[in-house]
Order: sequence, then C-alpha cells, then structure tokens
Amino acid sequence: MDTIETTGAIPSDDASERDLLAAVDAAASDAGFTLEPEQLEVVRRLAALPIGGDEPAHLYLWGAAGRGKTWLLDTFFAALPTPRRRRVHFHSFFRGLHASIHRLRTEAADTARATGEPGAGSRAAAGAVVNAVEQAVDELLDDVDVVLFDEFHVHDPGDGMLMIRLLEALFARQVTLLTSSNFRPQDLLPDPVYHHLFEPGIAMIEANMTVVELAGSTDHRRSSPIRRRDGFARGSWSVAGEAADAHLAAVGLNRPGPDEATTLAISGHTFHAAAAGDGTVWFTGAELLERPTSVGDYLAWAADYDRWVLDALPASHDLTREARARFVHLVDALCDLGVELHAVAATDRETFIAAPGLGRGGFARDAVRTRSRLALLREIG
Repeated sequence: MDTIETTGAIPSDDASERDLLAAVDAAASDAGFTLEPEQLEVVRRLAALPIGGDEPAHLYLWGAAGRGKTWLLDTFFAALPTPRRRRVHFHSFFRGLHASIHRLRTEAADTARATGEPGAGSRAAAGAVVNAVEQAVDELLDDVDVVLFDEFHVHDPGDGMLMIRLLEALFARQVTLLTSSNFRPQDLLPDPVYHHLFEPGIAMIEANMTVVELAGSTDHRRSSPIRRRDGFARGSWSVAGEAADAHLAAVGLNRPGPDEATTLAISGHTFHAAAAGDGTVWFTGAELLERPTSVGDYLAWAADYDRWVLDALPASHDLTREARARFVHLVDALCDLGVELHAVAATDRETFIAAPGLGRGGFARDAVRTRSRLALLREIG
C-alpha cells in the first residue's frame, strides 16, 4: 500500500520496545510500503504493552476495513520474542466452542437423566455450558502469555452470551489479550432488539482493555494494486458469460458436467454441489445461500476445499435477506481462511454490493467490510 512518507527511525526509551518497533518497520519496508502515522502510533501502543507480567494489559484495535489492522497485529505478533503466544480466529474458535458445548451438554444430560431425578437433565445441560467455556479457555490459554483474537465481532445474541462468559474467564487470567475488529465496542451486537444483552460484555471490554482506533481515510485493499495474489486474493469476480467461463478454464476450473454433481452432508442437512473433489468445490448461489448453510459449514468445507466457485450468483436484490447475510458470512470466512473464491454473478461486483433499495435487509451494516474484501478479487470483464 502506497502511503505518505514518515521518518524511518521510531524512537523508544526501552530496548525491547525498540526491537519490536524496528521489526514491524522492517516488515513494512520488505512488503514495499511505509507505515502511516496512524499505523505507527498503533505499533507504539502495542510495543509498550507489558507481556508476561503479573498485571497484563489488553488492547482492542478497531477501525474501518482495509486500514491494516490484521497486518499490524500479525506482524507485531510474529516479532514477539516469546514462543508463548497463540493466534485464534473468531469463526474457528466459536465453531469449536459450539461443538464442545453440544458434546458436553449431551453427555451431562444423559448422565443426569440416568439418575431419574426430575429436571436433572436440563440442569446438567445448563451447567455444561459453563464447563465448556472454562475448558475452552483452559485450552486457549494453556502455556501462553499473549493471545491474538482476530476479527472480533458479535452479531448473534447466543454468541454474545458465550462471549461474555469467555471475557470473564479471559480477564481472570494473567494473559495479554489482543483483538482486532471493524466495530468499536459500543457497536458490537448492533441489532437494537438484542444490543442490551451484550452491554455487560461491552462494559468489560472498556474496563479491561485499551481501546484504540486505527484511523485513516484510505482502504488499502481498494486503493492499492495487489502486488502478490495469494489466498482469497487468488480468486475472481466475473459476470456470467463466455468471458467468465474462459477465465475459469484458464485457471484450471472447467465448468463441470452433469455426471460430476454430488451431495455433501453436514449439520444434519444435505447440499448439492455441481462438483467436489481435488480441493475444489463448485456451488450455485441458490444452493449455498438460499438454503440453511452456516459459518460452521463453510469452515468445515474449507478444511477439504481450498478453491471455491460460487456460480449463478443472482443480483443482490433477488436474494432473500437471509441469503445476503450468508453471503457476508461466506466472504468473511473464506477471506479470513485464505480460501480462493471465484464468483460468477449476474452483475458486476460494485453493483452487487451497492444495489439501491435493499434497505435494512441489505448490506448496510456490513457493506464497507464486504466491499473491501471483495476488492481483493480480480474483476473479469
């Protein structure tokens, strides 16, 4: 990302801080850009954190999409001199947490019901939620001094309740917590119907964490040329037609024939794929978005398939509200996991995300983040 020039030297009175600051500055130079003043200030705040001490400090970094939050945190994290660190992705962590809760609730309820005591099963199942959170925290924080929790957000009230329990357990430990988010704490769980449920979590974040905004007017994903296409950025967005098919064929994705159709079973449901194998899965927009798929399904499939084709994606105003929400979650999951996505749509990328008249059921809440992430995809004419 091309930025305004700053001085190369980053002053600090502490040797360890200077080493961390210099490492991040050098990583930026190696990547071909100069840190902006706002990014430099974030790096200074990170380097000053007391990690591994008796009184750990925590940092919540938020800002608009494309400002460099994840890059800064990942680069700082990699430069830390301690191996006692762990990076966790929000979606993956909660997928594992939900699976653990389901398993422990089922086991506890079955054991309690065997006693014959009225109501024992439901009471045991409720207690299993607490046990699952504590177990997840124990595993998360086992032998670490610092945890990086990337892409922190709360849209689901159920996840919000779990996050409150998780934050309570995290802040009780002597571990530094770093998080990145597109949302300031007050905007987490933004739905006004449910927002009050997460207010205790917001209060905990503000009481225990230093909240830092990474400002800046530039979305570097959209404004800067992509020097190296990898992960999600290997993908493309094309309008359905001969040019789209030619592009897919050029990258080794030939349109599958009827005999390649298959079914994928997950979460108690069966989904139809036009093809699935050799690391590639090919879905239609209707099958993947209008049916009850979830982030957990995307994560599970991503473990087997690192190239996805989302074919016959309708114009956004032709999708239901639920399908548009699933599209946002799909882009988030695949981008965060570095999965290559090729979308073949009825409209160009900007028309899809900025379609007028979508109202509250459209992309209003997530448009900035989703547009920024889709900008990583090569657009085929």
